[in-house]
Amino acid sequence: MKLSVSVVVCFALFAGNLFAQQGLGPMEAPPATPVESLAYDAAFFPGAVYDEDISTPEELLGYRVGDRAATHAEIEACMQAWDAASDRTKLVEYARSYEDRPLYYMVVSSAANLRRLDEIKENLGDMADPRRGGGRGAGRLVNSTPAVAWLAYSIHGDETSGADAALAVTYHLAAAQDDEVVRMLDELVVIIDPMMNPDGRDRFLKQVREHRSVGPNVDDQSLLHTGYWPWGRTNHYLFDLNRDWILGVHPETRGRIAAVNEWRPLLFVDSHEMGSQDTYLFSPSREPVNPNLPKRRLHWWDVFSKDQAAAFDAHGWRYYTGEWNEEWYPGYSSSWAGFRGAVGILYEQAGIAEDGVRRPEGTILTYRESVHHQVESSMANLGTLLEHHEEMLREFIDERREAVSSDGPFAGKVYAVVPNGNESRMDRFVHLMLLEGFEVHQATRSFRGSGVDRLGRKVEDHEFSAKTVLISARQPEAALIAAMLEFDPRMRASFLEKERREILRTGNSKLYDTTAWNLTMMHDVDGYMLDMELPGEAELVQERGRIGGAENALNSVAFVIGGMDDRSVSAAARLMERGVEVRVSKKKFNFDGQEYARGSIVVAHDDNRLFKGDLGEVVDEVCAELGVKAVGVASGLGPGVEVPDLGGEHFVLLERPRIAIAGRGQTSSYSFGAAWHALDHRVGVRTSQINIESLSRTDLRRYNVLVVPSMFGSLEDSAREELATWVEQGGTLVALGGAATALANEESGLSAVRRLRDVLESLDEYEIAVLREVAGRVAEVDEESVWGQGVPEELEHPWAEAPERESLEELKRRDAWRLLFSPQGAFVAGRVDDRSWLTAGLGEYVPVLYAGGTALMAKTPVEAPVRLGVFEPADEEAAANDEGVDDEKPASARAGWAITPAGMTMRLRMSGLLWPEAAQRLANAAYITRERRGAGQVILIAGDPVFRGSTLGTGRLFLNAVIYGPGMGAQETISPVKRE
Repeated sequence: MKLSVSVVVCFALFAGNLFAQQGLGPMEAPPATPVESLAYDAAFFPGAVYDEDISTPEELLGYRVGDRAATHAEIEACMQAWDAASDRTKLVEYARSYEDRPLYYMVVSSAANLRRLDEIKENLGDMADPRRGGGRGAGRLVNSTPAVAWLAYSIHGDETSGADAALAVTYHLAAAQDDEVVRMLDELVVIIDPMMNPDGRDRFLKQVREHRSVGPNVDDQSLLHTGYWPWGRTNHYLFDLNRDWILGVHPETRGRIAAVNEWRPLLFVDSHEMGSQDTYLFSPSREPVNPNLPKRRLHWWDVFSKDQAAAFDAHGWRYYTGEWNEEWYPGYSSSWAGFRGAVGILYEQAGIAEDGVRRPEGTILTYRESVHHQVESSMANLGTLLEHHEEMLREFIDERREAVSSDGPFAGKVYAVVPNGNESRMDRFVHLMLLEGFEVHQATRSFRGSGVDRLGRKVEDHEFSAKTVLISARQPEAALIAAMLEFDPRMRASFLEKERREILRTGNSKLYDTTAWNLTMMHDVDGYMLDMELPGEAELVQERGRIGGAENALNSVAFVIGGMDDRSVSAAARLMERGVEVRVSKKKFNFDGQEYARGSIVVAHDDNRLFKGDLGEVVDEVCAELGVKAVGVASGLGPGVEVPDLGGEHFVLLERPRIAIAGRGQTSSYSFGAAWHALDHRVGVRTSQINIESLSRTDLRRYNVLVVPSMFGSLEDSAREELATWVEQGGTLVALGGAATALANEESGLSAVRRLRDVLESLDEYEIAVLREVAGRVAEVDEESVWGQGVPEELEHPWAEAPERESLEELKRRDAWRLLFSPQGAFVAGRVDDRSWLTAGLGEYVPVLYAGGTALMAKTPVEAPVRLGVFEPADEEAAANDEGVDDEKPASARAGWAITPAGMTMRLRMSGLLWPEAAQRLANAAYITRERRGAGQVILIAGDPVFRGSTLGTGRLFLNAVIYGPGMGAQETISPVKRE
């Protein structure tokens, strides 16, 4: 039966009235059932009286601080409103994120102090550098200068409570009328950095909004609380900004470093969150403590922690110190600040994304209460600084005096970096040193000095060339310089004992992060630690800059870009994107009397006869953008028959890379982000991001290079099959870290590389591969035996004197035991195959930051362009260290699973903790492998080659693989659906 329109309307109205009587609209969800204990109404500052002309947070936000997490735009609006309304505030924009969000700090102090901020900064600068100030008395400066506190919040975007606490603290200091706040602002300048990672925060809050339901959710396993790949912890390129303080890769960090350098804070707070079922952690840290951290920091940690604990005890809140929090890596926010003169204090609040979380005891910790914890900590630390700032300022001055003293602990030491033709790495290194506030000098002529190199080898009265970069240890930032540049800081024996026992008892490490980070090793520049003061022939360096472009274009047959410089890879990629045909050299060569390294880029006019446009103009434009030089050469003839000529086999025509990076699924967001950033920012080449979970449904023909970042687990069968077909047709597959490990087994069907534990029964075959590689570089010839007519009765074989191997069962036991001691992150030396196109731009060895237990095994026909461990003559190594040669040592002993060639020794560890057991496993393992598969190739790299955007040596391997791979190592048979 059909109903008339009037009947339908009447029914609808009746139903609507019915729902309305029950409190529901016709399309509304029923109200949420109440959750007991979810309300948190405690006042953050009970009894406080505020200036009524300054808007409260609730008036600006429309909700109380802590009722939910505020967005970047909401926090910005509050800060701008208070800056406009209060005479105690000054808002400063110090950086812009990759997504163009402004980053601010708010200066809060008395109106009188704000009027003399320039004078305060000048005084602080005089105290920070005892060589300044024209002899002004330290006592007068201490009495007339307020101390600075820097409160920094939420550097991890999904650790949201800190930024909301910043709102409450800022408003209270800007508007409160009580005597305590007035006194505090008379004697202190408080700088509040409310949100250090706006891109990550807004990404995470978007995920929270996506999973918000009608009712509150207190289950911390819910996506409301956890988020999803790539989560919100990291910045736009998925980097952890709380590791970047000594690396200076990102604009957020660079802006912050410059800002902190201006203000010289005595207190630096770094507010974080941790697991939602935890409680609250604050400093002090436990061992290991970096030996370069000034000792008085430990005293002040105790003083501040007692006041912070008392504040928590007053509320009955639980907390702890130490436990998992150690102080070895100097690149965390509060750690970095500690080397600069501040007391760095870490907060770690149990993380609550929204509403609250039910805890094991049945209670609910609300988001608003978590914000309250951060507020209480901030105010407690400010109170401690207020009471002790004059004593702390005097100690700050004393530390700085000691740092520059001619008879102090930093006297007679200089860090030297020798130029090697890789100007882009040197420029980047010097830029970072200047950003950190270090004084950098350059030798104007050659000089002689003694000390040690990066491998720990002694150098005596060595001649250093002009233009060597020099950083004296004896300057105001001496502690941070030592922390960043000292080659091999050592942990205390007492901690090593605890660490070893922990590993043996539980299989876990007490270390939280990498144990190595030396910046000359990170940048792979040729560094030395010299026992001397600055030579007289040294001048102060400001900023290094390069003017690039093309020269000698007239009547040239080709343009050449030197291959030692990493920018040459970028030049090749960007020229190819603009349609230019580009070659790369497999061997060093000499044109027009100028020698060029292998890996140099050649743009020949003959190759580009079909190019539409002015070739010289495009080459000039691309090189100018990069600050690299292209030299026009009049002839392609090399001097002598051993030197390559332009038309020969040593100049390989490249194929434009069409790059995809697989992400999501089980891939590491850190590894993905580092690869993406390297290609986007260091090279400036286009990439496509594809979903690794959809590989079997993706048209891979559009790409000729696929980067698979480190991952957990393995690829699905269908994905492996799709990849195998794509590689066979000419694709270049570059797998990193865990992805390389996943492919290094028989089941993958993509690689002949294997893991050490899988080939213990056939180690002799891999050992011979190592011996062949070494002999291929040092073998000598006995002419008489070669040209003799007889047949020799005996021949020498490099493995003849090797000890007999243990049984397979014993090898398995030993490997399992050694695996326990895998490094957390240590620099090891990788020996370089000087004939591989993958190693262009590297020296004889490359620092490899190695973490984990992966040991890749490669034998012919697989290539291993970099293996771990550097061989050198045993007598030379002993002489360099004033040691005698051990005559008892067998002629051919094994380092791990492979023989050390007779008369040689191996150097492996460069910096960081590497247990002897780990050294045994890793020696001679392949760091990077390359193998042909049909028309394509598979390249495996055992770790993350562009770790934190800063390992430039191994990063060059990665860039070579991606940019040069389609032309150098594969035959192009893949045709994209449509060329651009």
